[in-house]
Amino acid sequence: MTIPTHNIAIQKAWIVTDIEEAAKKWSAALNIGPFYIAEYSPAVFGDIEYRGKPGKLHMKTAIAYAGDIQIELVEPVGVYPCAYFDTVEAGSTGFHHLCYWTEDIDADLAHYQQQGFTIANLGQMAGNGPRFAYIDASQTLGFMIELLERAEGTEQLFNSWKESAKKWQSGDPAIIKL
Repeated sequence: MTIPTHNIAIQKAWIVTDIEEAAKKWSAALNIGPFYIAEYSPAVFGDIEYRGKPGKLHMKTAIAYAGDIQIELVEPVGVYPCAYFDTVEAGSTGFHHLCYWTEDIDADLAHYQQQGFTIANLGQMAGNGPRFAYIDASQTLGFMIELLERAEGTEQLFNSWKESAKKWQSGDPAIIKL
């Protein structure tokens, strides 16, 4: 098996301060859409760790496609220790991470740790859902790396959004709330 298990980024993500305003601006400026907006409260996650200790995540996301690249806008809800504020100061906007599928998250995490990177957040969606991690590569690369376990349901959802983006035209609704 080759490690890391995937080397093509599926997503580029930015931290924003107002998810709907940012999605509308991105849509208008770049002629992309629709942005699918959802809120992820702490209840949708199983265990969350922040730098090896119990943590939490609570955020709103807006996802759209620009060709094959998924654009994710993330608005953290509240201010607390997490990967989002490790690289983008609370109350500001900036590039945060590249996301990659992983077929073996434990092997991929070991690979990055052997390179000297640390795990900022490690978690799992509730109900034995896919695991994910934010790897702090900010000192070396200037951003986080997100690993997301490849799950059929998640991949199908992303593919349906990508197909929707191909049909989207300027003037169509820029936002779809989930």
